[in-house]
Amino acid sequence: MNNKISFLERIKLLIRNYLISAAKRLGEEKPKGPAIRNAKNLLSKEIKIPRAFSAVAAALMMSFMLSTHFGLGYKAILSVIIFMCGIIYFFLIQTKGKEKEIFTDNDAVVLICLLFTIALFILQLSEKYLNTMAFPVSAFVVMSAMLLSFRIGFLYALILSLFAAFIGGMCFELFFVMLCGSIAAMSGVKKIRKRSDFTSVFLRVAIVNIIVITMFFLLNVYGVQAYQRNLFYAILNAIFAVILILAMMPFFETFFSRTTSIKLIELADFNNPLLKRLMLEAPGTYHHSLMTAAIAEKAADAIGANSLLARVGAYYHDIGKLTAPEYFIENQGSNANPHDPLTPTMSSLILVSHIKDGVALAKKYNLDKSIIDSIEQHHGTTTIHFFYHKALELKKDTRMENFRYPGPKPRTKVAAIIMIADSSEAACRALDDPTAVRIKETVEKIINNKFTDAQFSECPITLKDLQAIGDSIISSLIGIHHARIEYKETESR
Repeated sequence: MNNKISFLERIKLLIRNYLISAAKRLGEEKPKGPAIRNAKNLLSKEIKIPRAFSAVAAALMMSFMLSTHFGLGYKAILSVIIFMCGIIYFFLIQTKGKEKEIFTDNDAVVLICLLFTIALFILQLSEKYLNTMAFPVSAFVVMSAMLLSFRIGFLYALILSLFAAFIGGMCFELFFVMLCGSIAAMSGVKKIRKRSDFTSVFLRVAIVNIIVITMFFLLNVYGVQAYQRNLFYAILNAIFAVILILAMMPFFETFFSRTTSIKLIELADFNNPLLKRLMLEAPGTYHHSLMTAAIAEKAADAIGANSLLARVGAYYHDIGKLTAPEYFIENQGSNANPHDPLTPTMSSLILVSHIKDGVALAKKYNLDKSIIDSIEQHHGTTTIHFFYHKALELKKDTRMENFRYPGPKPRTKVAAIIMIADSSEAACRALDDPTAVRIKETVEKIINNKFTDAQFSECPITLKDLQAIGDSIISSLIGIHHARIEYKETESR
């Protein structure tokens, strides 16, 4: 009987807790400001589709679409199977061991499959209602290069051109026009910094298509009528490419958590609500973040890493300090230090919490995964030495593990650069006399300590990279802390 009562009591307790939490949620104010994805929104929930399922589903879907195009006879089906097997084998061979990061990401694999399927669908629509020449293959090439990788973009150019030739009657000139237009579009991908730059894609594709079609006309491959018709559809192809990119790119960026250079430029805008909050509520941290960003960007350039991602990641790496800015030295000014009455353990817990708070803020404001990674990894599992040594003075058997950040350690070169730039900027700012020699010694000591502490053990960075990063950061910091001439006031007579 007693067990039965306790069970009922537990049920009542659960119901009561649920009702209390529901009442609290009803009373919460809606966030003001920019449109932010609610964490409870269905669209913001992470849905992990198994990679094998995505690949098999896309292959079956595309095989079915091709089979219906050629007829459902056994010969057509067999030819489609042979063609698809060849394409899949070629794609896997060309990416084997070279795109590990992408192929371990479920979202990226779904995106690869989705782009191929949509491309084939649009190709069939173009072939049926317009002309195969109007198929905007360059749109998918540009999107795959920007959302996935340049190598995969090139494979899209080759494979989708083959698809166009396969559906367009095994036409070599069609394959050649599509491939040349796609390569021309790809050549400008790295220069795209804003969405209006996509108009350059139109110009590149249109000009190259016209030149290649004219070449075939001069070789008597086309008659006059076919030449004029192909020119018309080739220009239409370029227009469709720009429209598709502008329409589909924001969707793919958002729902597949892909960070493009355009998205990074948008995040680098100082009118972003989080950066504005940082400037107003934690000005010391804001200034430190700007300096770290400039140093990290130059260091990333030195080793050929993504300098734009390094800069933007550094802007946001300390946003977790917004929760309690007064507990961080750069925001205290001449005020009393709130750590003074606290135990070293409590102070270290407050400092460590800025990582978790930063990740929570980043998710709340819908920042990209690559930025969240920078926030999460910029301290790795390093030790808060100041409070650890303070704790040692109070208790000799204090464990260092209790004063370490939770990690993870940096997993990309960019995250490692932000870690080094962050520590170097803060340490050199604290120097009484930041001469070139002292700055060099400080930066080298920071890199050596982090290396011997195995902070780069999960990161594909080399000793040569660390040397180049160190040289770049030393050069940047010497420039920042350069000597100044003391201006003397003119004595009035």
